Amino acid sequence: MTSYAFVNGNIVPSHEANVNISDIGLLRGYGVFDFFRVVDGKPIFLEDYLDRFERSVTGLHLTLPYTRQYLTEKIYEIISLHQHPLLGIKLLCTGGYSPDGYTPAHSNVFMLANPFRFHPYEQGLKLMTVDYLRELYHIKSINYLKPISVIPQLKAIGADDVLYYKDGLISESSRSNIFMVKNGILITPSDGILEGVTRKKILSFAQEVLPLEVRPITVEELMGADEVFLTASTKRISPVTAIDDYLFESGPFTKKLFDRLLEAEKNS
Repeated sequence: MTSYAFVNGNIVPSHEANVNISDIGLLRGYGVFDFFRVVDGKPIFLEDYLDRFERSVTGLHLTLPYTRQYLTEKIYEIISLHQHPLLGIKLLCTGGYSPDGYTPAHSNVFMLANPFRFHPYEQGLKLMTVDYLRELYHIKSINYLKPISVIPQLKAIGADDVLYYKDGLISESSRSNIFMVKNGILITPSDGILEGVTRKKILSFAQEVLPLEVRPITVEELMGADEVFLTASTKRISPVTAIDDYLFESGPFTKKLFDRLLEAEKNS
């Protein structure tokens, strides 16, 4: 089945989508993106993702040459061309074709669509701690140098992803926010993170399930948690079963929040 992409105002078959090598997204890694799910033709939490995409564009001093209404129309056009029950759409805005290979120019905007599968809830995830804090962590940039560079180490210990910490405080995973439950209280880091849309939704209803604290979390505190889980667009909620040599159980509060998130999706 043919897939389609949006390239600077045109929707074309993906195999015909091209970008000039002078784009500083390629030359310098200067650009932003966002990603959201489409379930049975319905984009989930679309306005929240577009809000964040626009914040990231502004955060890198890029210019988005299209209105939100126009982008939304193109999103639905892309959806109509891909008859998949579960679709992922990625929006990108780069620094454009730079004449000197360094200075941003007129932004390029792309949209890619591909079917995907959720990480199975029951499978859980194993994390490897990494001493690192992302640059401009409040922006969803295309720079994934650190987590991709440690893939060999992840594979060597059978870990699925990284968990960043700096100066004894945890922040986030490479593509996910982290939560812990201790003594019946839900806790998530307040600083050094990209504020995920799934995280935002959980914060909006979490106190219907258990008390909530948004604050700094030490590595030591996390390792003593009763439950740990990650949140992300491609995961919804995934229990963490191990961090380095520390093991965790998938507990009841994680499952309650997962079920509540499914309800929020249906009502979005």
